[in-house]
Amino acid sequence: MVGEATRAVDAVRPVTVRGSVIAPIAWTALCAGVVALGIWLASTRAVSGGAWFTQLWTSGLLLAVGGFGLYLGVGSIRNRIRVFPDRLEVVPHMRRTLTIAPGELVQFSASGTGNTTIRGRTARGRGFSTDRFHRHHDVLVHWLEQNATEPWEEFTGFFRKLTVDRQPRRWRNLLFTLTSVGFFITTLAMFPGLPVMIAYDDAHKEQVACTITSAQGITVSNRSVKGIGSSHPAVSLETTDCGHLTLSRGVYSDNRDAVARRYDRAPGPYRLTVGGGGFWLWQHASVPVLEPTVYSVDEPVGAATR
Repeated sequence: MVGEATRAVDAVRPVTVRGSVIAPIAWTALCAGVVALGIWLASTRAVSGGAWFTQLWTSGLLLAVGGFGLYLGVGSIRNRIRVFPDRLEVVPHMRRTLTIAPGELVQFSASGTGNTTIRGRTARGRGFSTDRFHRHHDVLVHWLEQNATEPWEEFTGFFRKLTVDRQPRRWRNLLFTLTSVGFFITTLAMFPGLPVMIAYDDAHKEQVACTITSAQGITVSNRSVKGIGSSHPAVSLETTDCGHLTLSRGVYSDNRDAVARRYDRAPGPYRLTVGGGGFWLWQHASVPVLEPTVYSVDEPVGAATR
């Protein structure tokens, strides 16, 4: 008879208490893309050429960050509470499922902005964490009223005295999610994106024809990772067909003005050796990007034939 009763209870379809999975799924997909990018970067020399150390640490960083993000994203998707008539089954992120029987919960607490997070604990320290605005939260509350009567009544009496949110802050949560994703992508684009771009440019130089109209000596911030925030001399080049470019390779404090005068006094078409990736982005990106690396400025186009 006991076995039949147990099977009858197990046959009852549980009610799942959980939040929206749209944001966790999107986050998981983003982090999966970061992991895939890290694997591709680690397995090919087409990007960094001979810069093996840059390839090693940038791919490793992408794999570590993407893997950690996957762990958080998959955990958020799994996180749920299944309400049965005779028990709660708690799936806490990536940990194993916990079973809580009636009478085991001895303490409840509220936290978070607006006291939206509700936590329950057993005498052995196990428990659950949920949000008051999760789907089917009312079913969980009904179960607690029936199976954790005394501690739940004590908590609700205290909870009525707190300042709480009456409605979910959807716009705030959406703004926080978008800000987090934007910060995540921007950080990866700068670090390790910037070292990867520098290594790619060093391995994929190409020559382009640009018409220089003027030049002047300037001081610019360092583009390399080791020297972010520092400054060094350079020559600003204004061109009619390649935009504004900066020559810093081979330019020092003692020759900056001389190099600038050379191109300022002899305007015209020149052959510039630039980083292929940076120059392509410079020409085609619809958003502001860093200037391409200019490695050298050679003799005017056609000078060798005159």
